[in-house]
Amino acid sequence: MAHQILILAVPGAQLLDVSGPLDVFAEANRVLHRAVYLPKIIGLDDPVIVASSGVKLLADGLLEAAVALRETTFLVAGAPDAGERTLSNKQRAQITGLCEQSRRFGSVCTGALLLAQTGLLSGKKVTTHWSASALLAARYPDTDVTADALYVMDGALRTAAGVTSGLDLALRLVEEDLGREVAQDVAANLVMFFKRPVNQNHFIREQKTSLSGRSALQDLQRWTIAHLTEVATVQQMAAHIHLSVRHLTRLFHQELQLTPGEWLEAEKVAKARQLLESGELPVKAIPAASGFSGIDTLRRAFVRRMGMTPAAYRKLC
Repeated sequence: MAHQILILAVPGAQLLDVSGPLDVFAEANRVLHRAVYLPKIIGLDDPVIVASSGVKLLADGLLEAAVALRETTFLVAGAPDAGERTLSNKQRAQITGLCEQSRRFGSVCTGALLLAQTGLLSGKKVTTHWSASALLAARYPDTDVTADALYVMDGALRTAAGVTSGLDLALRLVEEDLGREVAQDVAANLVMFFKRPVNQNHFIREQKTSLSGRSALQDLQRWTIAHLTEVATVQQMAAHIHLSVRHLTRLFHQELQLTPGEWLEAEKVAKARQLLESGELPVKAIPAASGFSGIDTLRRAFVRRMGMTPAAYRKLC
C-alpha cells in the first residue's frame, strides 16, 4: 500500500521545511523504482503559498478538503513567523482531524508552534528549532520540549528540530517504512548523513541569557566568562559576589532555570567549541585554555552537551 504524505504549508512557510522532506520521500521512490510515497502539499486557505524566500508553491489542495488515508503521514511545516500566527478554531479542528486519522503526524521546525495550538502536543515529548524551544515550552508548559534533539518520536507523533532536520526526520520515516538499507541508499543519493553526528547544540550560536544588564548575577556572569580558566568551582563564583552557594543556586534557578554548575560547564564547553573551531590550538591544549582540569573532564562535559568528543568535533569544523 502506498504511503500518502501530506505537508501543510502556511503562508510564509520556510521552503526547505516543505521541500526537504518531500525530496527524501521522492528519492525513496526513485531507489525502489515505484511510487511508494504519494506527496501532497496542503494550503491553509489559498492554493498559492508564498514561501518566506519569496518562491511560490502551488498546493495540491486546501486544508478544509484534505483527507487522511490509513497510511498517511501528516506534517505541519514551519515558518519564521509561526510564533505570531494564531489558527482559527476551524483550522485547529481540521488539523486535529487529519492528525487523528493519520498513521503518524507531526511538525518540522517551528511548525510545532502551530501544531501545539491543537492541544495534541500536551503531555508529549517534542522538539522544535532551538531558537523557538523556550517559546514553545513557555506557551505550552505541559509539553516536554527537548531543545537539543534533531528529531523526536513519541508514539504517532514526530517532530523535527529545524529546517534541514526535516530531512533527518523524513529519512527516519523511510527507514521505519522500508528498512535501513533503503534509507541508507536515499541518504547516499542525497549526499547527507544517514545519522548526523551532532545534535542542535552544535548549531546554537547565541548566548542563552543577556549579559547587558547591571544586576549582580549578570555582573557575575561577565566576570566568570572573563576568568574561565581560573574559575573551577561554584564556590569561587559565590565568593566573588559574597553569597553562599545555596543563595547563588537559588538566584540561578529563579533567573535562568538551571544551576550555577550547569551554567559554568556550558560556558566552558562554549569556550572549548570556540577554540576547536578556530584551529589555533591542538586538542590536548584545549582543556586548560577553556578552564577544564584535564582532557577527561573536558571530554565528559563535551560529550554530555554536544553528543561527541572534542576530537570528533574538531574534524567537523
